[in-house]
Amino acid sequence: MFMPSCSGSGQDCVSSGEVYRIGDREIEVVEHSCGEKGPTIFNMHDDENTSVKAALEVIRKRGGRLIELRHTGERLVTFRIGSETYTVDPNRIFTDEGTRKTLEKYSSYSPPAFEAVRSFADKLLRDYGLDATGLIITAHNNGADEYSAASYLPGAVYETDAAGVYIAEGSDPDDFFFVTTQKAYNGLKKAGFNVVLQNNDTVTDDGSLSVLAGRKNIPYINCEAEKGHLQEQVKMLEAVFAME
Repeated sequence: MFMPSCSGSGQDCVSSGEVYRIGDREIEVVEHSCGEKGPTIFNMHDDENTSVKAALEVIRKRGGRLIELRHTGERLVTFRIGSETYTVDPNRIFTDEGTRKTLEKYSSYSPPAFEAVRSFADKLLRDYGLDATGLIITAHNNGADEYSAASYLPGAVYETDAAGVYIAEGSDPDDFFFVTTQKAYNGLKKAGFNVVLQNNDTVTDDGSLSVLAGRKNIPYINCEAEKGHLQEQVKMLEAVFAME
């Protein structure tokens, strides 16, 4: 379906949407394209609106593309197949193991649900070339003191997932980058941003896009900011675009 052009100054922008399904759940995949070229940003949680606003602000100025998933305004996706109801985290569906885990965590596993979710994930990646762009950029939001760069420090819950952690003195650890390459880690650290380097050898297979990127040796940068920290997230995304 065709949607009106994005509002705002800068690059000419056009938005369009296509409806996908997981079971009985309709998910609208909305593509915002600004200018003739530029990086792609992917937003997959429908309740992380600060990241969408930040991404749109940046691509309107610099050109690029934002892909966002819209369904219920919630983080999780709930759907029915026959008489059964299932729920998944849409950032935990990009590997077989992750898909199984997210179904079991939020509802229950069944082969039909597994196949429906994996089919959606594979089609999304294929149709929008998200794993063929040479760089995967995602934009996420978190709650205050819920999930941060500090979650990866020695002794913290995700310590085995990280090969390096840098938290700038006096900064908010909730605003940080999560990357899969040493080059991105070094560059963003040098620029003074909080950054975590994924350990591609020991990272837990939770089905997230960073795990898939690590397996395929695709550079991946997640721009993670606290909800409401709009200008900080804009600044962070601007830094990523400047690295191109």
